[in-house]
Order: sequence, then C-alpha cells, then structure tokens
Amino acid sequence: MQITCTNLSFSYPEQVTPLFEHVTFTVSDASRLGIIGPNGSGKSTLLGLLAGRLRPTVGTISRSRPTPRIALIEMDAGDSRLVMTSALAVRNPLLGTAWSIMQSDPDADSATEAAAEFAAQGGYTVLADVQRALAGAGLPEELWNHTVASLSVGERLWLRVTEALLASSNLLILDEPTSHLDIQKRTELAAMLQDLDRPYVVVSHDRHFLDLTCTQILELVRGRARLYAGGYTAYMATVKAEEEHDRDLYAVQTRKVKQLKKAIGRVKGQAGSIEALAYKSSSGFFSHKAARMEKRAKAMRTQLERSLDEAQKAKPFIEKTRNYTLEGSTRGGIVVSLVRVTASAGGRTLFHDLSLTVRGGEHWCVLGPNGAGKSTLLQIMIGQRRPDAGDVMLSSSFKVGFVPQQIMLDHSEDLPIHLVQQTSGIDSEEARILLGTLGIEDDQVFQPMQQLSEGQQKRVFIARLVACRPDLLVIDELEGNLSIDAVTLLQQALSRFTGALLMVTHDAALAGAVGQQFISLNGAGGWSQENPFAERKP
Repeated sequence: MQITCTNLSFSYPEQVTPLFEHVTFTVSDASRLGIIGPNGSGKSTLLGLLAGRLRPTVGTISRSRPTPRIALIEMDAGDSRLVMTSALAVRNPLLGTAWSIMQSDPDADSATEAAAEFAAQGGYTVLADVQRALAGAGLPEELWNHTVASLSVGERLWLRVTEALLASSNLLILDEPTSHLDIQKRTELAAMLQDLDRPYVVVSHDRHFLDLTCTQILELVRGRARLYAGGYTAYMATVKAEEEHDRDLYAVQTRKVKQLKKAIGRVKGQAGSIEALAYKSSSGFFSHKAARMEKRAKAMRTQLERSLDEAQKAKPFIEKTRNYTLEGSTRGGIVVSLVRVTASAGGRTLFHDLSLTVRGGEHWCVLGPNGAGKSTLLQIMIGQRRPDAGDVMLSSSFKVGFVPQQIMLDHSEDLPIHLVQQTSGIDSEEARILLGTLGIEDDQVFQPMQQLSEGQQKRVFIARLVACRPDLLVIDELEGNLSIDAVTLLQQALSRFTGALLMVTHDAALAGAVGQQFISLNGAGGWSQENPFAERKP
C-alpha cells in the first residue's frame, strides 16, 4: 500500500491565503507517521485529504491499487446504537440491523425472523470474531449492550480502533487520540500501535506519545511542511541543530558584509585622495589610478550586494524565546498537610489513608487514571471539600490560586491585559510580559476574551492568578486543547514558578519536566509518592 501526496495546497472558500502549500510526503506499509503543528496549521485538514474527505486545491494524491481501505478515527460523541451492533455493522450492515432487532424484543416475531437472517448471513461466526476483538481491546462484555454514546471517551476510542481492525483497514488515521486519555491509557494506546501490523498516521500534542509511536514526524508550520526522521525527541534535536547552523551561517555572512562595507569605505577614501591629486596635477597618472580605484569599488559593491542577498537568505526564522519567571511567593514552611485522609464517591473509595505535605516552593504533580479522584484530592487540599476521614491542615496565611478544569469567564468584551491589571494592579508593561510568558502576546493581549480559544482563555485566567503572587498555584488539567508549542511554553514558565505548585496532568513529558514530587492514585483506593519518571531524568 502506498499513498503519495505531491505538492499539496489547500484553501477553504473564504481563505485568501492557503492553509498550507507545497506539501509532499508518502505513506507506505512501514509508515509510523506523526503530524504536529500549531492549532490552526491544517493538521486535521491534511488528515481529511489523506482519507479522501477533502480534495486538494492544488497538487495530487495518488493511491496504489487496489485502493487502500482507510479508517479515519476521530473523537466523536457516539450514537444510540449498542456497542455490539456498531461493531457487527462494520463487518456486515445486515448483521448489525438483525442483532439490534434481536436484542430489542427477543420474544417478538420480528426477533425470530432477524435471528434467522443473522444465522443465514454467517452471523455467529462473525459474532465470535467481534467478541474476541472487543475483549482483546479491553472492552468487557458488560459494555457490549451499552449504547456507544454512553461509553467514556477512552472506551469509544478503543471501539473505533477495534472497528477499523475488524473492517481490515489498510491504514489507520488517528486525529488527537490522546485527548482526554490519562497517562495509563495513553501508554496502552501507544503499546497497541507499536504492535500494529499495518501503517498509521497520528496527530497528537503529546510529545512522549509521539516518541513511543512514531518513526517520522511531519511538521506543519507557517503554511509549509517538512518531514523529519525519528520521534519527537529526534525531531527537536534536528531542529535545534539546524537553528544553530543557520545562526552560524548568518553570523558568517553578516561579518562578511561588515568587512566589505569597511573595505569599500577605504577604497572610496583612497579614490577621493587620488582624485584631488589629479585635479592639482596635469599628469594623467592620477586620473588613471582614480578610475582604477572606482572600478575596484564598483566590483566590491557588486560583491556586497551579493553578500547582502546571501545574508538575507541565511537569516534564520527563529521563534521568539521568553525566559521570564512566573513569580509566586517565595515563602517557605508548610502550605498544606494531609494526614491519613480518605475520600469516597458513588460508594467507591477513591483513596485511603493518604498522607502528604506540600511546602513553599515545591512542585507537585497529581497523576492517575480518569475517575481516580485527582480533582477530589485538589478540592480537599484547598479546603473546597471535606474528606470522609483524616485531617487537613491548610495554612490560613497562605494565598491560594486555583485553576479548575472548566473555567467560566464572564468577560466576553474585556481585554486580557486589562483583566490582569484590574486583578493585580500591575502596570501594562508587566501585564504584557506576564501574558507573553504564557503565550498570550502581541495583538492577542488587546483582543476581547470571546475571540480567544478556550486554551488561551485559561492561560489569561492563570496570568490573573499569578499576577497576585500566590503562595500556592493549583491547576487541574492544564494542557487540554493546547498545541505542543503552547504546552512547551507553559512547561518552561511553570518550571520557573517560584511559589508552590500543585498540578493534575495527563501529559507525561510535562509532568516529568515540571514535577519535583508526585502523588499517584491507582483508581482502586491506593496511592504512591514514587517518582514514575525517575529513570527518564539524567
């Protein structure tokens, strides 16, 4: 199987400038391709082109014969069909319909007729295959008669992947499969892809996941695409090496230009002196020498123009770097302490006899599967919820800034810079620096909040809290809907936060870089303070 994309460009009808252009790459039987880029760079559009949902504005997409079967797996809300009905329909729509009738009213005449049709279509052999596939994907039997819409995001993703395999798809295309998955589920998905016997293309903002699953990275940025060998870490190493090379080359060309300008100045000065002598003397010697000097200067100017052109071409495009510190309180001492705390929800123990102490300046990451009680733990630690048992000691003199999973900002017309200033009283320059540190910069600081994305609004919310210099900054799932660049920027900023930090995250790379201490919940009442990333750190 092979899909070759040649010189692709794409523009939506309302666009003046193409979303991207001159994109060329190939997907083969060996492909393990990751696509990265800022939000809005065209990643999902490119997947739509690969899957045949969209047509390129310019360029060609050629597919080998027979035409490969492609499964585009996206986050969807599901529907009212049963899980088993949905999976059977992938193999044979008639089987799905018959099974649905059989389950709706087993004693009805229509169910008897459906059962006969199901058997005639070889349904029981297919049913056995589907049951094995669903169980192998971690979807237990008790879920098979649930509706697809009732599944969790992770369960629905596993169902769609299983359906793609049942359909014998030659190529899997996964659009943001790690969204809303916890670290454990992301690791399980990575292991499944590693064992897959067919190619795949994946868009993801999870750097660790890309390292685990990809042997190539296609970067979409500023309307252009470039292919790199290796996973995300190898891609970053190549980018940094190229930036250093470009800087060195630009420095060489810049020095050359300066030297030429000085040389031309000297020649012009010499030529002026000789012309003055020629004016005073009747001899043609000086006039002839002045002409030679002018000719030399002209040649040097030509060389200068060429060097200026080369310097301009060599000038690297390097994103702005920010090294500002997110300033929190530098107070020491115990901020919050939990002693043998237990919490339950829905008759299930989330964690039992949990003890920990957070001190000023410490950076803690809270990890665990979805539903393990991470948000509950944060709420208990900051006094928003009482535990079922145990003691919580939160210093009343310490200032806490809390960023919940979902923020409600009733400031649709307000500007980010004004909101930060109103909250803290800092001047406009300090507010701009703080917002820029969190990736809200240039014209964005003067855009109404309603025009910003959900991720950008959340970062404005963080800026308002940080501007007040909290002793403890508490963040519940920061990285949702953020591009790799945005997460990397936040990682750098949070690593430099001077106050205590308590953060829930499902991003292994973010947790490993920012976290100094960890509390991991296992979803069954247990917990651990071991560092799960100790082996990754140098």
